[in-house]
Amino acid sequence: MFAKFIELPAHKKVLTIALPLILSNLTAPLLGLVDTAVIGHIGEAKFLGAITAGTWIFSFLYGNFIFLRMGTTGLASQAFGSKNFNELINIILRSLIIGLMFGVLILFMRNLIMPLMNPLLNLSEEVSAPASIYISIRALSAPAALMNFGVTGWLIAMQKTRIVLLLAFIVNGLNAILDVVFVIVFDMEVKGVAIGTLISEWIACLIGLVVVFSSIKGINSKISLSRIFQKGSFVLLFNVNLDIFLRTLSLTISHLWFISRSSTIGDLQLAVNGVLLNFHIFTAFFIDGFAFTAETLVGESKGARDFKLFRQYVIASTFWCLLVGVFCAFIFSIFGSAMVGVLTDISAVKEHASKYLIWIVILPVISSVSYQLDGIFLGA
Repeated sequence: MFAKFIELPAHKKVLTIALPLILSNLTAPLLGLVDTAVIGHIGEAKFLGAITAGTWIFSFLYGNFIFLRMGTTGLASQAFGSKNFNELINIILRSLIIGLMFGVLILFMRNLIMPLMNPLLNLSEEVSAPASIYISIRALSAPAALMNFGVTGWLIAMQKTRIVLLLAFIVNGLNAILDVVFVIVFDMEVKGVAIGTLISEWIACLIGLVVVFSSIKGINSKISLSRIFQKGSFVLLFNVNLDIFLRTLSLTISHLWFISRSSTIGDLQLAVNGVLLNFHIFTAFFIDGFAFTAETLVGESKGARDFKLFRQYVIASTFWCLLVGVFCAFIFSIFGSAMVGVLTDISAVKEHASKYLIWIVILPVISSVSYQLDGIFLGA
């Protein structure tokens, strides 16, 4: 019966698109997990705290531009469903232009990031110094990181999720190798982690751009600069994504407040929460595979004005998202302590983290509902 259930057309298409996305999304938190694991084994909590703070500062900065991914997927999937190939090309080019523009702005303002953010985080001097080094180096890849949002969103809308998976494996695998080389072999500590991420993000961008422009060549349509830079289209892009921006801003502010309160308690608590937050990131990207799928399939069916299919995709993607949320909770309830031990061998951090594992178990079930609704509304 279950085999017949998943063979239903809507469920089959959801799984076909979602499974590569889930694997791709799972490699994204590996960027933070590998950074944390490598630094967590060099024996000083201040470096682990610095990576935690630096990672979340970039989550705050980049998170406010996630509309470049979300908005691109929603608009492009509707254009894909309605067979409007001219607009399909214009959407990705506009997203790339906006990502490049804001990325360059972050790059030139990188020396101001830590002075502006430190009052919010209340970092100790021991943590703020290495965190500043991490931020000043990693910010050099801001243009690449923001353009990658548009690239990923467009490829998801085109339902080329296997390419998204391949790119993710290449980039995150490279980051893991570079972390080991720079931190373990050359003993570069936080600077080594930052350089590894910098190189990985630029390579991701270059490969992604090659894939996008190769796909554009295969579309029987012409690029029109006047349509790309049409004022109304840019205004529409920002208006459509205003709610996404406000939603993300509220979310990232709450995360920064959490890091700030952790830092106020002490460097140990900051390090512990940094380890535990990786569980949340891991779970979020896992269940978001189905949310991303809902976004592109809902957008496609809306663009094609097929509302019967629209309903089928909503039901199928929601079922799988909830199932995955429960599965994550089950895994964390059994292997949570062992997973903490993989991330760090600092005994004080491991002992303190065990007190809060119950929240890591509860969170996936609750999060799966909110993430799925995100995908449905973005696609529509």
